[in-house]
Amino acid sequence: MASSENDGSNKQSISNESGEEANIYEDEINLIDYFLVIWKYKWFIVIASLIPALLVGARLFRSPRDYKVTYVYDLRNDIRNDIRNDIRNDIRNDIRNDIRNDIRDDISNWNLTEKNYNILISRFYSEENTNKIIIKLRENGINEYAERVSVAGNDLDTLKGLLKFEPLPPYPDLSKINVTAPEQLKQIRKLTAQLLNITIVGKPRENLPKISSVIRDNLENIIPIYLTKEQLSTDIRTYKTMMADIEKAKFGLQLSLKTNASALEKFKNVKTQTPSKIGSNVILQFAVGGKSEYLPLEYQIHALESEIVKFEKKIEENKENYNYYKDLLALNQRLFTELKMGISSYYTIQQFRLFLIESVKEVEREELKDYLSSYIKKIENRISTSAPVSENPKISSIAKGTVKKSTIVFVIALMMSVFASFLLEGLKKAKAQTS
Repeated sequence: MASSENDGSNKQSISNESGEEANIYEDEINLIDYFLVIWKYKWFIVIASLIPALLVGARLFRSPRDYKVTYVYDLRNDIRNDIRNDIRNDIRNDIRNDIRNDIRDDISNWNLTEKNYNILISRFYSEENTNKIIIKLRENGINEYAERVSVAGNDLDTLKGLLKFEPLPPYPDLSKINVTAPEQLKQIRKLTAQLLNITIVGKPRENLPKISSVIRDNLENIIPIYLTKEQLSTDIRTYKTMMADIEKAKFGLQLSLKTNASALEKFKNVKTQTPSKIGSNVILQFAVGGKSEYLPLEYQIHALESEIVKFEKKIEENKENYNYYKDLLALNQRLFTELKMGISSYYTIQQFRLFLIESVKEVEREELKDYLSSYIKKIENRISTSAPVSENPKISSIAKGTVKKSTIVFVIALMMSVFASFLLEGLKKAKAQTS
């Protein structure tokens, strides 16, 4: 019985081995069949693979080449401190500089923190601004490039392929650095770019200087108008807040003044004995630091008079500041309206400067004249810092990637032609079996 079981197991193992050999043999036959099919259609595969690759390569080779030019703007010329010294001559400098520092710094130069850089980019690539660029390109006869910008539309990636900005050094990626302390994060966000590269891509080569001129004019003379308008809006809100704070404090100051004046009147009506008598001086008791202190009446009267003088001066100062802020608010609203009206057209920073100069002549208050004069200096400084390091940088060609693209097309065509060969062979066999 044991021998019969052994015979059965031997027969099973032999059958398994035979099956494996058969499977290997079938695989070898299948591979040979595949090779035979490929060999049979070899010329079809070669031609179907090479022709698309050659056509794409020829088209790329004969197509106009793109060229690029990069303008570098040096942002390291910080002239804010010199101008700030001029503002300090204002008799209200200590208060008002705190209000205007941020906006004036931005007007004076690029001040490209990451926040300001993002604002600049959003304004430059906005539909309103790109339309201005398109109009100027067409006015200068650069219709092909205008069409490329127009076709790009709101596709930011396509626009960046034509007009690309690069701040140097690049802003740190907070998601990749292990900084969580609020003060450190605040300092990192204050980091400013030292250089700004703008790369302009276009064709043909002879048109690139004209294209660059239009783009540069927009960046240097139009974009500052957008930023100035936004800063004026911030300034207007700030002055309104300051006026509201003064109005809020007005009641408290007047109430304190009234209370002290009433107390003073009562102290003056207190009757005192003659100095020749013992205990003639009326003395008042006060709690100071947990102890009882005694002050002569005249000292308390002098103290109240001093407090009254302080409150009167503070009320007078607030009133003067309120009127000053009110005038500044009206002036800034006028400047804002000018920019709002002009920004829809090709209104430049130079035109705004001329408007400011004319506005100085119409202002009567001397302090507002000083304010406008300082503001004009800021605008002039912004204009002067808008020139690139080199006016005529090198124009270089951009590689078309002919070999790479042709190779990709060849591989795709090869796969498709091989698949088509097997499909054709299968159809032939199916037709033969049917017939």
